[in-house]
Amino acid sequence: MIAPLDLPLDLPDLPRWTQAHGIAADPSSWRRALGAGFAVGSDRARLIVVAGDADAGAVAQLAHERPRDTLLVASERTDLAAATGRRVARALLHTLRPEDDAVPEAEGAVVLPPEVSLAHVPAELAEELEAARPHRTIWAAFLDGSPVAFAYAPWRSARWFDVSVDTLAGARQLGLGRLVAVAMIRDEQAQGRAPVWGAEDGNPASLRLAHSLGFVQVDDIWVAAGVAAG
Repeated sequence: MIAPLDLPLDLPDLPRWTQAHGIAADPSSWRRALGAGFAVGSDRARLIVVAGDADAGAVAQLAHERPRDTLLVASERTDLAAATGRRVARALLHTLRPEDDAVPEAEGAVVLPPEVSLAHVPAELAEELEAARPHRTIWAAFLDGSPVAFAYAPWRSARWFDVSVDTLAGARQLGLGRLVAVAMIRDEQAQGRAPVWGAEDGNPASLRLAHSLGFVQVDDIWVAAGVAAG
């Protein structure tokens, strides 16, 4: 049974649980018991976080019922990652070095104006950005008059925020991802939170950018990606 999530999460405020705490803060989120563990989910983001001593069979059933949703699972629970029946990737979680909690300066990004069209952006990313626009500040970098790189914080806990950076295919390797990442991180830090940079171990470009900004790996989780519609 799925129920609205109206109770505080019994999870520590650690980088690996940033999404879980962010989901819990969304009034439209839900919680489902999975044996002795549980899952919290966001239908808007098609994202589910599995926590506690969850039962593998219950996780398998949840993954079957929600094929388009991505599931996040603690790195210790390889059995639960396998139970999803999905392609599973290892996401490396990074935070800034304790002795250097400020990213280098970079100028050139602006807040995405509300009237600017995203018709040129791939459909899945455009849908994500349009859903975030009313609730989050999205930083953008422009090329030939169109926004081609974007950064925002999709999830926040009391202590952390999740870093999301996307650059359109035709605008990569120009340093634009760095511009929007720096602007977004500095903006969120001014509100008293610290960044968590997650990147799959098969995404060297994201990992290089994170390391160049002073991020170091502190944890990892399993990501069982959802299946695209169609």
